[in-house]
Amino acid sequence: MRISFVLVILLQCTAAWAAETVAVERAVIRFVPLQHLHELCSADGDFDACTRFVAYRLEAHCDSSNLQASITFTPLIFLYNIRQLPHEELHIDDIRRFASAYVGELERLNFSSADQCEAETFRLTAGFGQKMREFADRSNRERHPLLHPGKTRNAGVESALLLSRQRP
Repeated sequence: MRISFVLVILLQCTAAWAAETVAVERAVIRFVPLQHLHELCSADGDFDACTRFVAYRLEAHCDSSNLQASITFTPLIFLYNIRQLPHEELHIDDIRRFASAYVGELERLNFSSADQCEAETFRLTAGFGQKMREFADRSNRERHPLLHPGKTRNAGVESALLLSRQRP
């Protein structure tokens, strides 16, 4: 019981640690049978948990010729083994960190006009799902290097960290 209480507190802290420009919504945790876990995670291998990132959104707008951005996402954790929760929290923190760095990159972009900024904002928000998949793949490669031998940090790989629909 104590462990569950501590884990709930840790999940709450994860959202609070997010930078102003990155909002990590409260994680949703579902306990599932092992067979169902592998179906939900759409990944082969020996694992007891996975995290999907759902309701993700890049909000971006132009202030003159400068871009202002923020990212929101919700972790959806599927667990067969409760002991894997701290590991899944590491993946969530990775995605938060990658998203924060991405917002920083976007906000450093310079545009010659407000129209150019608006066009880039449209392109970036339309392609944000792919960026989230890149974040998830990167987290998996960094946390599970033995599962991805010979893969470079920028190579696309199948991931137990999955993405669902983008929030409208």
